Amino acid sequence: MSKKFEVFISYRRKGGYDTAKLIYDRLRLDGYSASFDIDTLVNGNFDTELEQRVNECKDFLLVLSPGIFDRFFAPDPDYDPENDWVRREIAHALRTDKNIIPLFLEGFTFPKSLPDDVKDITRKNAIDLYPKYFEAAYDKMKSFLISKPSWIIKQKKKIILFASIAFLILSAFSYLTISQLQDEKKASEQRREQRREQRLQEKTFHWNGPDDAIGQAIFEKISETGLQKTECSGNGLIVTINNINCRGETEITCFYSPRISFANCNNRPITFLEKKERFRTTPQASEAGAKEELANELRKADFSDWITAIRSMK
Repeated sequence: MSKKFEVFISYRRKGGYDTAKLIYDRLRLDGYSASFDIDTLVNGNFDTELEQRVNECKDFLLVLSPGIFDRFFAPDPDYDPENDWVRREIAHALRTDKNIIPLFLEGFTFPKSLPDDVKDITRKNAIDLYPKYFEAAYDKMKSFLISKPSWIIKQKKKIILFASIAFLILSAFSYLTISQLQDEKKASEQRREQRREQRLQEKTFHWNGPDDAIGQAIFEKISETGLQKTECSGNGLIVTINNINCRGETEITCFYSPRISFANCNNRPITFLEKKERFRTTPQASEAGAKEELANELRKADFSDWITAIRSMK
């Protein structure tokens, strides 16, 4: 049975991640049950799990960073609102009448208009969450919450003190079972060491992209991360790329915004990386020619951010 979260934090990774993670950590320390996808999405997939969490939450925190709505208006024929998680989260929170608290980061302003499914977000009472006044803004944000902190967390100091006293009393009688306790401690340390070794086990990355010019170009750009063209096994991750979009009949033009997805060996989605850069070919007589031109452009592009991100996943 999945854990229920009372506070949902929505944000755009570019520009909003650091603030969202800080809020999540502070809320947890203060005893609130908060959902933050990287730390708490361990089962299921983004489509069902995120919307289910919005359904179950009482409070919906929206971190509004500069540019969060830019992709709504970008002239990108590949843009699909169904694949824009932030837009889906906001729209779902509005539809289900959640307690929505917009958090303005420094430099953010609402655009002149927003799509119908999210435009009512501008009518919600917002809080300026600037670094200089973060503590005051954070306290004000908590006063807007419907959710309540866990009693256990609020009383953690008293609980810890009581537990410490109880431990000291029990320790006075421990001489009767010293040998047993030592054996249990040794076994516990061995289990911790085994878990630590499992956590430290490096992930392997297994390429499952197409064998065409586009797939080969991207494979070459990120192959230095240890990417292998082998079957996924153990702690490995399957790496795939998105499809390109080609149009035309006599003259073919291809468009491409590179994106790679990661799944475990059972094909359960884990995460993805995408580039904001969009590549476009000149008109070509054939689709193969257009793809070859696109592959050459990809070979010239900078993928160092992907390489850094993939290495950090090991």
